[in-house]
Amino acid sequence: MDQKTRVLIIDDDAAIRSLMADFLAGHGIDVATGSGAAHLYAELKQGRFDAIVLDVMMAGEDGLTALSKLPIGDRPPVILVSVLGNDVDRIVGIELGADDYLAKPFNPRELLARIRALVRRSRLREAGTGDGPIWQFGDWRLDAAHWQLTAPDGGDVALTPGEFRLLLALVEQRGRLVDRDRLLAATGGEEADVFDRSIDVLLSRLRRKLADHGGRDLIRTVRGEGYQLALVARPAD
Repeated sequence: MDQKTRVLIIDDDAAIRSLMADFLAGHGIDVATGSGAAHLYAELKQGRFDAIVLDVMMAGEDGLTALSKLPIGDRPPVILVSVLGNDVDRIVGIELGADDYLAKPFNPRELLARIRALVRRSRLREAGTGDGPIWQFGDWRLDAAHWQLTAPDGGDVALTPGEFRLLLALVEQRGRLVDRDRLLAATGGEEADVFDRSIDVLLSRLRRKLADHGGRDLIRTVRGEGYQLALVARPAD
């Protein structure tokens, strides 16, 4: 990447923390580290980061609790890492807005690939240079280039990257059914460790946010078939 990438690693295992930091630094990434939640908050106050690698199982305040205190709309992408690697941590992490998850032990090269993918998406979103048109469905507008969803009342709907990609996958089908496999691919792709139950969590979160803006029945479930947008989307004029 042309712009220097800054990553914050928070892990209470000094050996693992050092291994991750040394590897990422060796690939041109500027790395700051800390051993716990207090370091996380302090570093975020002092500077800007492009991504956070956050351990779940830490002494004192755990990673999930720390993540819950970071506002989704005002923080960099977060990769959770955990020695447990179970679905409960993953689901809770998604509920709290985590962008990715890695189970320990993992190959440092995979961590590097995940960071690069998340940072690339984040920068495209900020620069407004992503792919895709502005979609209109009813009085809703979804800007695929700027990663923005505007509700009928004119308010912006704050979506996590996973929620946005899920909605975009439905919008692009223009009212046609979308099966779970396609949604899994859309929300994770080859670069993410997706799992089937993550779709249920993302759908639940997305539906709640849409309902808050009058879109309670915007996403339909067709049992045994998949999901569809209740309104037919079209590229905006």
